[in-house]
Amino acid sequence: MFRLYLFELPMVQRAYQSIRSGFPMKLVASALLLITAPAIATEQEELRRFQIESKPADEALIEFASQGNLTVVFPYSLVKDIQANALQGYLPASDAITRLLADTRLQAQISEDNQIIVSEKPQVPPEPQSLFERFIDFVRGDDNLIKIEPAKAISPYEHIMVRGYRASIRESQNIKRESDVVLDNIQAVEIGKLPDQNLAESLQRIAGVAIDRAEGEGQFVTVRGFGPEFNRVLLNGRQMATDNLGREFSFDTLASEIVSGVNVYKTQNAQQQSGSIGATIDVQTARPLSIPHFQFVGSVKGLYDRNSRDFSPQYSALISNTWHNNRFGALLAFNEQQRDARIDEAQIDGWLVNTNIPAEQISNPSDNIFVPRNYDQRVRFDERRRTGTTLVLQYRPDDTLELVADALHTRLDVSTNATSMGHWFTSSNLEQVSMDEQGTAVSFVQNIGHATDFHARTFDRPAKIDAVGLNVDWQPESAFAWELDWSLSRAEIADTEGAANALSLIGYLNRSRFALQEGYLLPRIDGFESAEPNVVDANGFPSGVSHYLDPSNGRAHVMLRRGWHIQDEVQQFRIDGNWDDAFAQPFYLDFGYQFTEQMKTNTRYDNEANARHCQYCGYFDTPDIPDDFQSVFSAGEDFLSGVSGHHWIPKQWLRHDSEPLFSFLESYGNSDLGVAKRGSSFAVTEQINAAYVDFVLNQPLLNKPFTLHAGLRFEHTKVHIAGFIEQLQRLDILDQTELGPVTGSLQPVTFENRYRNWLPSLNAKWELSDELTSRFAWSRSLTRPTISQLSPGVTLNTTRQGGDLRASSGNTQLHPFESENLDIALEYYYQQSSYLSLGFFVKRVSNFITTQSNTVVFGDVTDPSTGDDPAAPDNNDSLAEFDLVQPQNGEQAKV
Repeated sequence: MFRLYLFELPMVQRAYQSIRSGFPMKLVASALLLITAPAIATEQEELRRFQIESKPADEALIEFASQGNLTVVFPYSLVKDIQANALQGYLPASDAITRLLADTRLQAQISEDNQIIVSEKPQVPPEPQSLFERFIDFVRGDDNLIKIEPAKAISPYEHIMVRGYRASIRESQNIKRESDVVLDNIQAVEIGKLPDQNLAESLQRIAGVAIDRAEGEGQFVTVRGFGPEFNRVLLNGRQMATDNLGREFSFDTLASEIVSGVNVYKTQNAQQQSGSIGATIDVQTARPLSIPHFQFVGSVKGLYDRNSRDFSPQYSALISNTWHNNRFGALLAFNEQQRDARIDEAQIDGWLVNTNIPAEQISNPSDNIFVPRNYDQRVRFDERRRTGTTLVLQYRPDDTLELVADALHTRLDVSTNATSMGHWFTSSNLEQVSMDEQGTAVSFVQNIGHATDFHARTFDRPAKIDAVGLNVDWQPESAFAWELDWSLSRAEIADTEGAANALSLIGYLNRSRFALQEGYLLPRIDGFESAEPNVVDANGFPSGVSHYLDPSNGRAHVMLRRGWHIQDEVQQFRIDGNWDDAFAQPFYLDFGYQFTEQMKTNTRYDNEANARHCQYCGYFDTPDIPDDFQSVFSAGEDFLSGVSGHHWIPKQWLRHDSEPLFSFLESYGNSDLGVAKRGSSFAVTEQINAAYVDFVLNQPLLNKPFTLHAGLRFEHTKVHIAGFIEQLQRLDILDQTELGPVTGSLQPVTFENRYRNWLPSLNAKWELSDELTSRFAWSRSLTRPTISQLSPGVTLNTTRQGGDLRASSGNTQLHPFESENLDIALEYYYQQSSYLSLGFFVKRVSNFITTQSNTVVFGDVTDPSTGDDPAAPDNNDSLAEFDLVQPQNGEQAKV
């Protein structure tokens, strides 16, 4: 049992006089804290177990004295605004206090009566610097440039709040160094400020981490070559619901202002929840008791987008305060970001393999032929608004109990409107086709069954995430310590109108020439621009066309509304225990249980059932679209100017608004182009029961600190899947290029799957010297199939004439990826805020899920464009053969 005393500074050199036992109700700035306990052994220091997170030094020193049963004396005014390091393991007291205060302005000495006295390090006069050297240090953000002279008339103790980029690097390094597993860390430069504008972009700083961008902003993270579906993302140690069809987490839904740090765990231990072959990424938010006293932080920023030539505002504010001697705290944060951007694109939506190009049109045949599906030029106008609110309440009634309740709400509204011009290619109508050595079609002409299209598209994403949690950390003065945590998070994209991928099209039958030229990235597309009197119309007459920017050419065609209503809910409960006396020192045991339930419903809405989206397909003369529906759009002479080949792609085309066109066509034909629920909708409920034990050894090896974690985790997974089967009945000819699928009513189906996994792990850390640390880790880990891979329904993706029939389906009986992992690392901390790290890893992944393509037929459904009359069904039509892509568990892979 330790005791805590309060003294005034003038009394320090007099005999200590006890004020009271326990933590004082009120501390003044000039107070000195004395924490008493039995004396430290002087001849051979015993090993003492410490488990202290990085926190304010006054709190850390109190925990240090309590856990080590030691006597510590420190002036409160000296340490109150200093952040101490994390400390874990069995260590001698002298080594432990040195690590706790490393890289701070504090030092500790053991007095003759075995008390640990904390004081300020003596100031070392800096060497004289030239003006140039001082300028370089200023540019680098050298913290040593900040000097505050102590006031002579008051207490000699002053404090400096360490801020800046170098300070965050130093804190990240300390967390990495003290960890028992291989991890990397990012810390906020200061309260409410990460080093980058975006959370995903901050993660890019870590070795082995890459990001995927959406509309110029980081969204998904890849670690060690494993994509976002292989990485588990946690918020304060809890699994988060996602706004995607699968498990992958979108980092753009979280504002960086609410984040205090991010840990990227590259190796596994038994305590970590499964799901990450790549890495476990734990996003940490600020807590009020870690921010001393009252704090208010606010920022106003402006972001300029060069393409859109527009400024977008960003606002954030964080307010935090503590009461009752830093025993209770509250933190409230709010942020709002608006961003207007323009994205210029040229794209080909995939390549068709071995389609039915007339043999006589191929100049140099190849075993495999690859033909571009289309070629579009597009400009996207993106409006993004992200708002977020965080509330945290933290209560620490005494030094053994801590309660934290937190809530988060974030909303990301993305409204994207795009205008584009495109040309779709039909393999059976290609002429003068030339191939390269690999079988890629590098040039061809199409004069029949071809069109110049002008598109208006929307890509809306109204995403929101809500999360609440409660954490209880109890460390009684006994052999056991406990932590209980409950959390609930929900995510939703409420798109029931098909705005996530809507397309309206005005086009006309035309001709074009496509060419890939060596040395240029962008293909060339031409031959469509000028007037041509011999172009055949939809009725087969040579009515001709005028210049491509003449709106009188315009005819109606495809009108699509497509989207998903995504609802995701994750509920977790876990209890973690620590048994300090399970074995004789220096051994202890960690153990725990966790229950996770995830319920995800993906509901598909579109207007493609029975070809309702194609009621006006074919580029017919009726209905006559008013010319004023379209206007000339100029992408600018700098359109894709940084990409080779930009000089020969179109920079002008006709633009229209989609909603007036939808309304016009519905009124004209008294038709319905709205959405309906589709058979690709499905719901997955996944329940995971997990238990673990982790045996921990802290014992010097060859007189060097050595830590070993040997653990085992068991998980039982139960999956329930509910979906629909939508039976294909026939294919109808819609125009010269498109076939329309006709399907029957939805038939509900259900499936179940169960599997068990044993996940052992071994993590060793050996500190070879004060600067050199070696690590070894071996583990088994898993990643469950992404939710979208479990869909039971079949989706008809493409139904075009010329054999371009494609479908996709999930697999309800998939088993998880399983990986055996080996990591070896050597870390050299050669100076403050600097280190070198050398790592080697191997992952052998079994049950690797790959996509397999098989040719399938649906009953006796035929392709009506294959018989004697390609414009109508007849008795000689062949069966419609679809390329069905489906995920399957495959063989082993090595990374």
